[in-house]
Amino acid sequence: MRLFGLLLLLLSALTVGAQQVRSVIPYRMVGGKMIVDMQMNGETRSFVFDTGAGKTSLTGEVCDELGLATVDSMRITDVNSKQVAYPLVMIESLLTPDNKINFSKVPAMRMPEPSPLVCFQVDGIIGSDVLAQLIVEIDGKAKTITLTSAENPSKVSLRRMLPFVQGKMPIVTLQAGRGNSLVCLFDTGCPGFLELKSSDFEALKDAAAFEVRAEGYGEGSFGIGGQAATASTYRVCFPQLSVGAAKFANVSSETSTPPYTLLGVKLLDYGKVTLDYPRARFYFEPYEEKFDLTEKHYDMGLRVKDGELVVAAVWTGLKGVVEVGDKVTKINGKPTGTYDFCESIINGIPELKEKKKTKLTVLTKDGEKEIVYQKK
Repeated sequence: MRLFGLLLLLLSALTVGAQQVRSVIPYRMVGGKMIVDMQMNGETRSFVFDTGAGKTSLTGEVCDELGLATVDSMRITDVNSKQVAYPLVMIESLLTPDNKINFSKVPAMRMPEPSPLVCFQVDGIIGSDVLAQLIVEIDGKAKTITLTSAENPSKVSLRRMLPFVQGKMPIVTLQAGRGNSLVCLFDTGCPGFLELKSSDFEALKDAAAFEVRAEGYGEGSFGIGGQAATASTYRVCFPQLSVGAAKFANVSSETSTPPYTLLGVKLLDYGKVTLDYPRARFYFEPYEEKFDLTEKHYDMGLRVKDGELVVAAVWTGLKGVVEVGDKVTKINGKPTGTYDFCESIINGIPELKEKKKTKLTVLTKDGEKEIVYQKK
């Protein structure tokens, strides 16, 4: 009887030990970024949830506020392929809002000051490193991230699975048309659907994988290592792109210089994503089997600089008409005001959202020019 009781106790302990820990974290979209709240060292703090970031990071401002000392240093490659060395600090506790999962002794990179994330009002980035032992399900409809301990594999069908091509990050191979492979990093920090690496553009341009729609020239994007240099870029359209069994038609993308082609957060508009980090598996459960992503584009990109609205990119239709750095002086005949950079990032320019077609007065080296600003 004692032996029988011991066996029951042992079986009971094994059953409890095999139970998976599960935490559901709500997220909100702010300026194309996924924002989550976590308890860091006992205080509620906001973070960008970024599967494309290999390392969890904190702003220099919050490191100073909390008195976090440097414990080491590391080199990272940012979204513009810039390699930069940064100090490391230690987060004692990073707890999910429902108190279900606690990450302890988390090394975090200290970002430069002023914070590159200042517009998003966050204290750092949650990267793939803290997720390495978990299964992560992201539901774009419910706006939730479900973290589950990985004793058992995901219940999603293996027919929906793509293996990581590198063990620690969600880097997978997609199919661009017939017979063309495209290696992509699933990056929830990328606000679009697809951002094409320039070297992948060169590798695929003779394979009929895409059509070149326009050539442009503009300012580089912002990364942790700063802003990329002004450079030429291309706008392309993939007639078909396959994410596992899901087919996407007419996928637009622009070339840039990330370490990998990026499959961005817009993928969550079309289905659930599950990342089984320990087993190096990416699952995509589409809401439908086929999607048409046909869209129109502007021939000119704009951004706020020192409170003014300036030209940031010029595409084929306006080449030779305006140049990067030219200032917009009037919108529909009314003088432009002073704009807040962060507000423009989060909510855009109100006057440019009122109508589908807007008349802009642009001050160029040849004097003022009237430009029709609309998607074509």
